[in-house]
Formats: sequence, structure tokens, C-alpha cells
Amino acid sequence: MKAMGKSFSFNSKEYDFWSLYNSIKKYYPIGIKKNQDLDIYRQYPGILELEKILLESIADKKTYQRNWTSYIKRIGSELGKEVTGTTFGLVPSYSAFLILDFQKISSNRGVYKELHFAVSLLGKYYQIYGLNKTVLSYDDLSVPYQIQNLKEIVVSPIDEYKAYFESVELKITEEFKDYRMVPFAIGQLVINGLEILHLDKENCSINMALFNDFLGLGEQMDEADVRGDINYGMDAWRKN
Repeated sequence: MKAMGKSFSFNSKEYDFWSLYNSIKKYYPIGIKKNQDLDIYRQYPGILELEKILLESIADKKTYQRNWTSYIKRIGSELGKEVTGTTFGLVPSYSAFLILDFQKISSNRGVYKELHFAVSLLGKYYQIYGLNKTVLSYDDLSVPYQIQNLKEIVVSPIDEYKAYFESVELKITEEFKDYRMVPFAIGQLVINGLEILHLDKENCSINMALFNDFLGLGEQMDEADVRGDINYGMDAWRKN
């Protein structure tokens, strides 16, 4: 499957994903465009509440340090891997990644295997996925920069990602009680009319609304191989 594109839908006889939709509807005015006359999008009660959550959870450095920075340092230490926080700006989640492996191919070219994870601030949801990418670094220029070439996305615990994927999943569910993983196949579904506060895109995905746009639209994401079970995590959403 492509990384994203299909509209939100699910087998309602077997699964219940309405909480995802309801969480998004609570915080985003679906069907109302941003930056129109009078800008009622920004006056939506959910948007105002979302901005309050971001200020309290991320902008407040003590809260962020307590809830996330110290937590991911502990994960990195326990798993023996370098960890990097990726929470920023108006994105409604805490996020980070572990560098699982690095191979230097040449003086400025390397291959990275990373395990990314995020915990939503808008509901009891989390996501985990691996990235395999090549990075070209130009550090000797007046303005250093990098070019990243994404090769594959790993969406379930398989092969060399398996042990770390499962370890991070366990550590998240131990720290964040009753949180459920959003399966890749569901998280990449698009909700028509959904616009996100910090993105200049129409018809955004569930993952964009609840986490960030790291798995968003783009040529690299659509061209990357998706490896693993795209439905991993579905069992937690089965109806009783």
C-alpha cells in the first residue's frame, strides 16, 4: 500500500475506531478551512483547548522535562541506544527516536536505522515505526545541510527491528496506562476536510492530527517500501 491516501473507513462490525475520530473532532473543526475571512477556525473551542494543552505540556519546560525528556533518556539508557527527542512547536504529541544502527559508507554518506515513537497529547494513543534511510551530510559548507533518502518504513516488530520495537512498546504501555497503538493502516487514513493547525495541507491524516506529520504526504514517503504488518495493533481495537 502507499503510505497514505485512502479515506477514513473501517470494519465497524469487528472494530471500534470511533474514539480516534471523536478525539480529532473534539480538537479540530472538520470541514472548516483555516485562514478564511474572520478565521473562525482559530476560534473553534477545540483549537483553543489544543493550544492550551500545548502550552501546558510542551512550552512549560518543567512539565516537558518531567513527562518526556527524563523518560526517553531512561529508555535510551536501558536499551543502550542513542535517543533524540523530536517534539517541537505546535505538534500535539511527545516524540523521539532511537538510532538502532549506523553504517558509514563514505566521508559524508551514512545509512541509519531508526525506531521512532510518539505519544499523543489528545488521547490515549501511541505509534511506533522504524525508518531505514541514507543521509548525505555537507558539514564543510558555510551553511551545513543534509539530504535524507528514505528507503523503507517498518511498521511492526520484525527482523532486526523486532526486539527494540517490542521493548519500546512495552515501556510505553507501562508508563502510559491504557494507551493503545494506532495501527499504521488506520493512522495513515485521511479525513476529508481535516486541516491541522500547524500544517499547510488539506485533508490530513489521523496520524497528522494525533501525532505529527513525519509520516505525511511527500514523494519519499509514497516511494518508500512499507515493511511489516500494516495492521499490527488492530487486536486492541476489536469489539468485545
